[in-house]
Amino acid sequence: MSKKLNRWSLVLATVLSGATISNAQELTIGSKAPKLDIEHWVSNGHDKFKAIKEFETGKVYVVEFWATWCGPCIMSMPHLAETQNKYADKGVQLISVSDEDLETVEGFLKKQVKGADKDDTENTYAKLTSAYCLTTDPDKSVYETYMDAAGQNGIPTCFIVGKSGQIEWIGHPMEMDGPLEKVVGGTWDREAHLAEFKKEQQIGLLMAKVSKPMQKGDVKAALKILAKEREKAAGDESAIAAIDDLEMRVNVFSAMKKLQSGEIDEALSEIETISKTAKPAQKQQLAIAKCRALIAIVTDKGEKHEEAVKAILEVTESKEIDATTLNEFAWSIYEAASDDDKFPKATIAAAVVAAEKAVAKESENGPILDTLAHLVHRQGNLARAIELQTKAVKNAPAEMKEDLQAFLDELKKEKAGK
Repeated sequence: MSKKLNRWSLVLATVLSGATISNAQELTIGSKAPKLDIEHWVSNGHDKFKAIKEFETGKVYVVEFWATWCGPCIMSMPHLAETQNKYADKGVQLISVSDEDLETVEGFLKKQVKGADKDDTENTYAKLTSAYCLTTDPDKSVYETYMDAAGQNGIPTCFIVGKSGQIEWIGHPMEMDGPLEKVVGGTWDREAHLAEFKKEQQIGLLMAKVSKPMQKGDVKAALKILAKEREKAAGDESAIAAIDDLEMRVNVFSAMKKLQSGEIDEALSEIETISKTAKPAQKQQLAIAKCRALIAIVTDKGEKHEEAVKAILEVTESKEIDATTLNEFAWSIYEAASDDDKFPKATIAAAVVAAEKAVAKESENGPILDTLAHLVHRQGNLARAIELQTKAVKNAPAEMKEDLQAFLDELKKEKAGK
């Protein structure tokens, strides 16, 4: 998922969760990395690493923020494990931080990895994340000194701390490979990245400022803040465009709140009304938000199938939709249908359309191929499922090969009539 789409989907969740905005000192590229006052260290990379509070000079650290409820965070876990294994002997320590209570995190870690063979009870998230340091900090002190201070509103987000103890890079963990390699190798241009990052960060800080009145349900106050910022940004087209985008998010806030409280029809109606006056890029974001909402309703309540089908097909027609978002839609539908023999065929067919387009965009992506294989198997096309899953296993990250191979073995057994 692109970072832009990730922020759009998660900023409202941040506000609705009642997250507080701290007065922590602003953190940016080049800032000294704050100490890590973490309450619970759940795993330590098979005893390769120790719990730390201060960063050791000469070593590189990746501090990543996640949550058990965050789908993109969970999807990033194999990549995090692969990254830690790659750099473990090069002085790199990866520390993943949740702000949930220890019981919630430990309960999540006991669960089987998504897509794993149901009989493979040892293939858990605890095993998947054991390569790096997974932690939880319920008092949210680390979240405040990093995420809030840096104006970051969506997770997963990671901070690369360089050998001098300074923040070198901030972004989505799936986008950190290039920067991390350069930081470790000593070729990273911090100043060039700071200039690029600064404008984006200012929008994040404004988003945090706007969230204060939004938490109280005061939409008018939030819009007033944005109006003042628009005056200050006169002549800066990119800043004005970002403020327009935030204004649209504020306007859609009440719809999202109604959705959370179960007022589904009213919420969807408000989204439709806002879409009529939204700009093209905003319409795309609203369509994605609506689609996610409908899929959630299908998954949780078994309702709104026809509306979900229509929304999925409309979103997949967009040339700008990314493969990860399409894959997310498709897998959500598969999970909703997996234990329901009466699940509507039309809804599964819509998920197949989304998965097919995701594969067309990233034809060598193992996890995306795996999703399509599961769906076509559900439709009864065993031969194509085997073909797709064979390719999925071939292109899977090392941490996922075992899981994907298990499903391929199941398919082959079914073909052999065993």
